[in-house]
This record gives sequence, C-alpha cells and structure tokens, in this order.
Amino acid sequence: MQRIPLVSVIIPMYNAAKFIPQTLKTLLCQTMTDFEVIIVDDCSTDNSVEVVESFSKKFSEAGISLHIIELPKNTATPGTPRNIGVQFACGKYIAFLDSDDLLTETALEELSTLAENFQADVVHTDTFFMLYDDKDLVVCKRQTLPLPTTPTFETTDIAQRIFNWIKRGYNWESVTMFCKRKFLIGNQIKFPKLENHEDMIFSFAILCLAEKILRVPNVTYIYRQREDSVSHKPFAAVEDCFHKWLRVLNDGLNEFAKIMASIKFFTENPDYRYAVQNFYFKEISVVFPPIYAEMPELAHQDFIKKEFHPDNAELIVQLFNKVNLQRILISRLQQQIKE
Repeated sequence: MQRIPLVSVIIPMYNAAKFIPQTLKTLLCQTMTDFEVIIVDDCSTDNSVEVVESFSKKFSEAGISLHIIELPKNTATPGTPRNIGVQFACGKYIAFLDSDDLLTETALEELSTLAENFQADVVHTDTFFMLYDDKDLVVCKRQTLPLPTTPTFETTDIAQRIFNWIKRGYNWESVTMFCKRKFLIGNQIKFPKLENHEDMIFSFAILCLAEKILRVPNVTYIYRQREDSVSHKPFAAVEDCFHKWLRVLNDGLNEFAKIMASIKFFTENPDYRYAVQNFYFKEISVVFPPIYAEMPELAHQDFIKKEFHPDNAELIVQLFNKVNLQRILISRLQQQIKE
C-alpha cells in the first residue's frame, strides 16, 4: 500500500535545466521526508525533464516520491501547471516552489508542524530570503503590516482583511502560502489563466475564504532574483507589451469579479468590491504610462480594438486614455516637486 505523504511540493517548470538541480538538492536536504515532489513541465524546450529524471534514484533512496508530469501543450502561464499539480497531489498540505528557487533545510518540517499544531487552513510566511547573483542572501518582506513575532491567527473579520490587503498588508506570492489541500479543493480555489499576477488573485481568494490563516515569523523560502527570468524578459515590440498587460488587466478584473460575486460579504458591501477592483487596476495600469509615451494616440485605439469587441472599443479607448492622461499628469507633477 502506497504511503500518503503529509506534504506535496508542487513545482511548475519551463526551461529550468540550469537551476532545477539546486532546487531539488534543497528538497533532498530537508529535515523531514514525509513529502512528495510533483514537477509539472510546461513543454520545456531544453533538457529540464532529463535533468529532473536524473534525480529519481536519489529521491527514491531517500524515500521521497518524485513525480514528473509533462503537459502536451505549453500553457504559457505558471498557474495552470500549479492547478494540475494540486489535482494530482496526495498530501494533506500543499507547498508551492518555483523551479529556480530554494527552501531552507527545515522549511517543510517547520511549516507542517505549525499547520498541524494550530490546525490552520493556511500558514502564511510574511518574510523570505532574497538571493542575488547566487551570492548575497538578504531577508525581505513585501508587506506593510507589523511582522508577527510568534505564530498569530489573522483576524476573521473579512472587512479588516480586505483593508489590510489593499494597504499591501500581506505578501500575495503563492510560495508564501502553505495550504491545506482539502481547503483548496473544497473551495475550488485555483490559479487563473493569467500571464502575470495570478498569485495576487489566488491569494485574494484564500484571504476571503480561509477561516484559519496563521501568520508566522518563520523565514523558509529563498527567492532567486534573476535578470534573465521570464518576468524580466524584454518585449520585442511595444505592441506586444501593451497587449499582454491589457489582457492581464481585463482578465484579472473579471477573475476578481467572479470571486467576489460568490461571496456574500461583497454583495452586502459593494464599496469593498469597488476598492478591490480599483486597487488591482492601479497595480496593473502602472506599466502603461511609459508604454503610452512611446506610441501615437491613434495607435492606442488600434491596440485596444484588437482586444475588445468593436461595439465597445471606442468607449474603452476614451476611458482608458482619460485614465492614462491623468496618470501621466500626476507623474509629471511628482517629478516637478522632486526637482
């Protein structure tokens, strides 16, 4: 009879042959072995799969199951491979790990012990290590709430949670969320099919639906800062960048709307719904001012018409241009104040 692991570590992978060995080595060095590793390869064009397969014997000898799922078609998103990994997983808990990042040796033991002792739906780590050029390791945080000094349950008041989220009070990277699989499956929490910011929507759903979120001071994740990562890859043309971020903006707003439509709190408190959508809009649209500056105004209309139905395109163009002109004006005023 196959042993059911306590934790399933899910790793989406695409062309990670250079970094995945070190990632796997940190898993082999874990102080607990009651876990499985699920690597979902998104049609890598390098030898990533072969590199992972070369570790099979080492994981088997350590008593750790290593699974490789090869997708038939590239999804171009990190979220879809994670969703597939969650469905395939057997563990009680889910830990997300990117294919070029690392874990501290005691990470899985610390997080699973906390989850078990406090019976938490989610263990949220506010702080992580940032690794620069494989040399400099520094402690980072991307949120504004005071860091907990001991394990602390987050308030159950959803209004306060949403307020804190809008004020950047939580990290929204999925790798900071150690989740009970039953909670994710039971609430149908999945990553949306977005090219960027899918973590933001995933963690927002968790924030709205989890009863017991345990915030902890433990630093267990090592995020590798790379200039050659997909998220840092420059676009060949301004139009490509524009279309990508416009899709992320449009599809992301729709995903937030779907989540909030299923939660009674937002029906009874429409102001919070508006605040969430407005916050996301500002987060995504911050990329547009420099893009707009490089394009003639008529080009904006052509780009937007390619993304939206012709019956709506003219109205969207006018609204979008108005918002962008305001952002450019504000940016210029801020620059004048600095000078």
